[in-house]
Amino acid sequence: MDAATARTELAAIETALDTGGYKPGPWAAFLRGARGLAAAERRELAEDVSRVSDKLHGRSPRRTLPVAPALAGELLATAAALALCCWGLEQSSAVAVLVAMLLLVGTLQPLVKVGTGLLLGVRYSYAFLMGLEPRFKMRYGSYLAAAPAARVLLHLSGTVGSPLGAWLVGRAAADAGMSTVALMCTLVFWPLVLTNVVMAVAALAGRSKLGPVVLRDSSGGAAAQELKAALAG
Repeated sequence: MDAATARTELAAIETALDTGGYKPGPWAAFLRGARGLAAAERRELAEDVSRVSDKLHGRSPRRTLPVAPALAGELLATAAALALCCWGLEQSSAVAVLVAMLLLVGTLQPLVKVGTGLLLGVRYSYAFLMGLEPRFKMRYGSYLAAAPAARVLLHLSGTVGSPLGAWLVGRAAADAGMSTVALMCTLVFWPLVLTNVVMAVAALAGRSKLGPVVLRDSSGGAAAQELKAALAG
């Protein structure tokens, strides 16, 4: 695919979306071809790719929130969780410490991943909920324009935040002599790590789904898929 063909295909996809005639398939085919474009050509297409990607994503009704207030909410929730953890450790309150751990497991994942994305040049359109999990919709053109290694690193960063939350609280609980709480944090930490490993291995093996989970929707699976694509050239 060359840049002119990419623009033609992208315009056709957008027209189909605008007229309500889009069927699955052309977007995935476009992305496969566009990944092979030179970096400068991917950057030139970035705004158009982001606009069409947002239209595709917007076909499913979702409650959305602008990126800045969503990030602010995640930061406030993280600060509240840290304060609760400190209080719980001082008062030897297992309930408070465990609640803080669960909050950090939820908030650190998007903060670490979005923060890494911003450092790598990836931008975001809005935030939304996938079930109870907060997600940030990438401006896909900025993601596509990033180097393959940056795309792998972005998804790998998404595997860090949740286990980190469990590990940090578990370590603090162990230092405070709350061994049972530390054990419970460990019992959260390892399943989170193993889940990411299983998703990555399944994606490396060529699977697109694992049970009901679409692997590209998981950080471990997406990292493995990007790694395979990069190694394939």
